[in-house]
Amino acid sequence: MLILVLFIPACAVKLVDINESILKLNLSKEQRTVVEPKMMAIKVIADKYEDEKKQFEEKVKNAMEGFKSRETTSNSDRSDNRSERQQAFQGIRAEQEEFFKRREAYISAIKIHESDIKAVLNEKQLATFEKMKLPELKAPELPEAGRQPEGGGRRGRGSGGGRRGGIGANGDGGMF
Repeated sequence: MLILVLFIPACAVKLVDINESILKLNLSKEQRTVVEPKMMAIKVIADKYEDEKKQFEEKVKNAMEGFKSRETTSNSDRSDNRSERQQAFQGIRAEQEEFFKRREAYISAIKIHESDIKAVLNEKQLATFEKMKLPELKAPELPEAGRQPEGGGRRGRGSGGGRRGGIGANGDGGMF
């Protein structure tokens, strides 16, 4: 229990916890007029990014599930399904590029606000500010296209799945 009590004060304040951050920084009225709106702007950017990220991850997840559900059922449909999947993948890739461009713009905006905040802080406040956690705009978690599940397949990954080697794999120069 004593460790927990000692650990709590050592935790870093999140910059998006605006009231707590302002208290920790012990800002003057003049500083607060600059810092508070900048912190609010950072919080808005982080919240907006997280919403966009969730929507994008869901869109990709739904698209991948759609690809799996459209698996070919007959040989005559293969070329149609393949071109349909390629077009869908290209659409997702284009959206992914746009998403990452927006992410970079958000990161740049946060850095500008961070720089503006630092410009009005004294040394002690700057040291406190440096310990605060800025929001991380983590990249979305995307499934890998075409990835086979572990434990089988033709590549022989996992335990006992697939065929062994290729030419000369058993040392006799044969195929198997």
